[in-house]
Amino acid sequence: MSLNAVLNTAVTGLSVSQAALQVTATNVANVNTEGYGRKVVNQQTLVVGGAGAGVEVGEIRRIVDLFIDRELRVANADASRFQAIARVHDQIQSLLGDPADNLSLSGKLDAAFAALSTLAMEPNSVPRRTGVVAELAALAAEFSRLSDAIQSLRGEAERQIGLDVITANDTIERIFDLNLRISGEELSGGDSSALQDQRAQALDRLSELIDIRTTDLSNGAVTVSTLSGLALLDATPRRLVYNPAGTVSTDSTFNQITVNLFNPTTGTVEPTGVALDSDIRSGSLRGWLDLRDQQLPDLAVAIGELAGGLVDSLNSIHNDNVAVPPPATLTGRNTGLVGGDLHGFTGQAIFFSFDANNAIVNQATVDFGAIGPTVADVIATVDAALGAGTLTLGNGALTMTAAGGAVGVGIEQDVANPSSRGGRGFSHFFGLNDLLGAGTPAHFDTGFTAGESHNLTGTINLKFIGPNNEVPLDVTVDFGAIGATFADIETELDTQFSGFADFSFGANGELIMTPSAIFKDFRVHAVADSSDRAGTGISFARLFGVGDRFRMNQAKDMAIRADIAVAPALMALAKVDTAGSPALTVADGRGALLFQDLALQDVSFAAAGDLTAVQTTLANYTGQLLGHMGAKAAQVENLMIDREALRAELKNRRAEVQGVNLDEELAQMVILQNAYNAAARIIQAAREMMEVLSQL
Repeated sequence: MSLNAVLNTAVTGLSVSQAALQVTATNVANVNTEGYGRKVVNQQTLVVGGAGAGVEVGEIRRIVDLFIDRELRVANADASRFQAIARVHDQIQSLLGDPADNLSLSGKLDAAFAALSTLAMEPNSVPRRTGVVAELAALAAEFSRLSDAIQSLRGEAERQIGLDVITANDTIERIFDLNLRISGEELSGGDSSALQDQRAQALDRLSELIDIRTTDLSNGAVTVSTLSGLALLDATPRRLVYNPAGTVSTDSTFNQITVNLFNPTTGTVEPTGVALDSDIRSGSLRGWLDLRDQQLPDLAVAIGELAGGLVDSLNSIHNDNVAVPPPATLTGRNTGLVGGDLHGFTGQAIFFSFDANNAIVNQATVDFGAIGPTVADVIATVDAALGAGTLTLGNGALTMTAAGGAVGVGIEQDVANPSSRGGRGFSHFFGLNDLLGAGTPAHFDTGFTAGESHNLTGTINLKFIGPNNEVPLDVTVDFGAIGATFADIETELDTQFSGFADFSFGANGELIMTPSAIFKDFRVHAVADSSDRAGTGISFARLFGVGDRFRMNQAKDMAIRADIAVAPALMALAKVDTAGSPALTVADGRGALLFQDLALQDVSFAAAGDLTAVQTTLANYTGQLLGHMGAKAAQVENLMIDREALRAELKNRRAEVQGVNLDEELAQMVILQNAYNAAARIIQAAREMMEVLSQL
């Protein structure tokens, strides 16, 4: 070997050692850099003309474990999902409060029943009545507060969805840009390891939002898709398209997030894309979607179900009592009924009118099976007995007014054969003497039968919405274009929803929607409803409570009847003593005893979210609701802790593989220094030999 060859070989060793020392220095400098992947220099023999000519840098390789990276990104998605859900469940627990706390929903319910029980002992006490009204008002305000707060939490979830979409788009675009730069470096033979670090960090960030998987390409780029296979980035980047709702209420519906092709050069997004919601299995975006579309609505429905059961039960008792002195007018709610409708009542109710001394002026026991079949016949019967104009029906609402010289009116159930339509007595059904009210009625038991005339005009647009906001069915019913009866509506709905859901009318006139097995988690939502029943202003959706929003709204704006809130003495606590004079006394506590007994009576609750249908007391149902939410919060907390522990473990494993170990780097530095010095010595020796030769 010539001295020139020796010199050139030593120079290559010097250059490679220098390059390796630079890589080692970079490793040491990034020992605390999050996501930094340790680099190593792979050396290879330099061959010239078939003979060894020293050494060269084969590649600067970034140390990674692809399996750990993949599992860590899955763990990232799961941890972020449950972090989002746990965060909101913590807020829910704060809203609901400790069941043992007097300020919680359970505590306020107990306080209301405690006040009602003391009222039975002294019904004529103004302070006790005031106390009852105050406790009921506080309970109603708590329901209203919870109703509004749940929708606020849904609004926050919607806002977070919008933010996650923006972050995901920025991250996908960054990964696409890094792909281009890495490919360029790979083609030119440059070092792309630092760019790969940046891309790995971007992929980690994206995995916190959406569950992803990546595929390495031969040019150094990666493709990104969801775990289900929906492409987010390949040769062309995608853009997530979603416009968050400005406000969220019980009536809100949401579009799906779509994945559209994106041109990074022009900045244009294709107008149509592929729905993403059902393809997301994990990540914070999945957590926020689950909260907004499933968990929070389920809670709102359960709160509404409890509120409806409470209001309906209290109103049932209040409608069967009479205030002292009796009111001159009782005004009911809009039931959607008109005079020509079948009254649909069985049993008997007793109608009274009173003079200024609370003595009976007139009374009429109406046997609904023995009079004409229509609402107008009921009105005529009562008017004939108590005076013309006693009962009037306008815009679906019944009013009872003192007539024929009387100054007060009242209604009671016949004890032996009580009246009933839709499972409620006459006064209760029309809401003539309600104690509490809310955003929607406490029930949707209309009392209609399938053969009755629906008397509906206009149209309603119904969407069949899935758990991921998919809409496989969108139908419009024109009530003027179908048959005249409720049975015809049922037939029309069954036809349009064939294969998706079945409709029927229950024994109390409620509309029942039963989805088919493959659509068990789907629901019907009334998007646009211009229908009107016989000019009463009651729409089809409002009449039957079509959609979860009506059940949610049973807790919204709950309040004591306005006149009773101002004057608690107007509470109806007395029973009519037909043989007494006067027939009503303020000290009569028989009605108050019924309120007291309500705490021990079973109430029927329909299925609401995860809570199954049950018949139990109001206190027990409240306990079940609070206990269920507490258990869910604990479950989510445990899942979050487990996933965070797994993520931490995988991060440690990755750090062991690709993290910088200072001891190893310092040892490597000593080796490289020695190699560098050895190469320098060879160069020095070759130079000295050349000087000797030049002097010969």
